[in-house]
Amino acid sequence: LMAPFFIGSALAEERKVDPMAAGLLAVAAFMTVTPYSVGEAYAVGANWLGGANIISGIVIGLVVAEMFTFIVHRNWVITLPSSVPASVSRSFSAVIPAFIILSIMGIISWALTHWGTNFHQIIMDTISTPLASMGAVVGWAYVIFTSLLWFFGVHGSLALSALDSGIMTPWALENIATYQQYGSVEAALAAGKSFHMWAKPMLDSYIFLGGTGATLGLIIAIFIASRREDHRQVAKLALPSGIFQINEPILFGLPIIMNPVMFIPFILIQPLLAAITMTAYTLGIIPPITNIAPWTMPTGLGAFFNTNGSVAALLLALFNLAVSTLVYLPFVVISNKAQGVIEQEESEEDIANALKF
Repeated sequence: LMAPFFIGSALAEERKVDPMAAGLLAVAAFMTVTPYSVGEAYAVGANWLGGANIISGIVIGLVVAEMFTFIVHRNWVITLPSSVPASVSRSFSAVIPAFIILSIMGIISWALTHWGTNFHQIIMDTISTPLASMGAVVGWAYVIFTSLLWFFGVHGSLALSALDSGIMTPWALENIATYQQYGSVEAALAAGKSFHMWAKPMLDSYIFLGGTGATLGLIIAIFIASRREDHRQVAKLALPSGIFQINEPILFGLPIIMNPVMFIPFILIQPLLAAITMTAYTLGIIPPITNIAPWTMPTGLGAFFNTNGSVAALLLALFNLAVSTLVYLPFVVISNKAQGVIEQEESEEDIANALKF
């Protein structure tokens, strides 16, 4: 429900109309087209309110905001005298747009129900399902673009949350359901079932080691190779959070964001670790994801619990951590040298001028 509200309100604010009214209308429209049927009970199924329907929430948020803008700009609203308090006037001004929008959504919902389907199912069949069938493409896109977006200061995981909560997390839930149904991975495979490799916990276990860009490896590389006290101090401060997969201290403290020296390792390390993990999975060295541990689990432990106790998974996670450390090592040395050259070229006068306000 947050998706239609925030998408609708943000677009309405951009269009210079009431964002709160548009956001609430988007939520109401979402619920209007949602089936109220769980077995024989008149209720909303939790499956329609989960991450799998975030795309339909986004679509409804955009459509409702545009409809609301269209109606308001044509002044199809109730206008009260200026003596009426603004809060009351705003409430009445949204009545006619709400009636029109929800009536249209109600008609759409009724028609789709008559045809044996619903809005969310259509969105899943036309958008989510084709994306899901592209399994590896979705996974690789997420792996590549999370770090690329972060490098330019955009929170990659949030920007790509539709792929996470809408596709890869449901894959993990499907894996868990299959595992629980058959009791083991071997029994499920023997019964002809398959598991999704690109389930979201897989990325947390083997690729996002210390956060986006496997920056726990960078922290270790700094401790090994850096001779700069400021870099080592940042690494010390970033280590506790990095162990638990939170890497903002190193991203902003070193920094990595907009740092040309760190561009190559930060962008390439995730595809490299993904390739290693995919190879290990294909060769049967590690089992599929059959559990969802908290994403903040330390490196190794997350892989162990996400695979229901696979030692091979734990060892692969530690191996990937070692690989990420080796990848970052030469760039830590280069960063040290580059920073030294910059400091030598800066005169005391340049530094004093830079510190002036």
